[in-house]
Amino acid sequence: MEALVDRIVGAELAEGATLPTEPALCEAFGVSRTVVREAVKSLEGMRLLRVQQGQGTTVRPFADWDLLDATVLAATVRHDAELSILEDLVDVRRALEAQMAAQAALRADTDRLRAIEAAMARLEAEVDDPGSYLRADVAFHDTIMAASGNRLGRAAIRTITAEAYRSLRYVGDPTPEDCRLANVAHRAVMDAVLARDAEAAGEAMNDHILGSWLRRRPPRRPAPG
Repeated sequence: MEALVDRIVGAELAEGATLPTEPALCEAFGVSRTVVREAVKSLEGMRLLRVQQGQGTTVRPFADWDLLDATVLAATVRHDAELSILEDLVDVRRALEAQMAAQAALRADTDRLRAIEAAMARLEAEVDDPGSYLRADVAFHDTIMAASGNRLGRAAIRTITAEAYRSLRYVGDPTPEDCRLANVAHRAVMDAVLARDAEAAGEAMNDHILGSWLRRRPPRRPAPG
């Protein structure tokens, strides 16, 4: 199933293409017809495939895919099939993390506030090592989310972030100067949370995520022709 998802998302099997026959798939993967049928059924559930009696099994257009399915999301980000999916990931992060930053400003206890300050100190210590800084960045955001008490939002963002950071197009190639710029925004988030200013915390987090993305966002591929 995962191999077929990769082939579809990676455009090895293009939109509208017909899936190989059951015997061909059985031979290619060394499995039984039952295994192939279960895999195809799963991909149909992810809306990657359309099964039509007498017409074969074809690949659905990108717009039909169930991008809420973790397997499809992971493969899509991994293959960077569409820059738009990365844009969507940023929008989801902005909406949820801004809300959680505001919640953190209202709910965080003293221990949580101290943890946020410690995470900020780690960010400042790692600005000259972008690789280590990236890990500190993820930890800082997670500390804010933990302070919000919003377990569902935190779980959703952690899943999204784990997949997004596997994409070089999403991460970019940050320099120490990029890290210093990001820390200005990180500090604005922290200061608003420490001041118990929920509105400012939410705005600062939204501005930070959007601003960081716009600085590292890759250019769109030119249209064919």
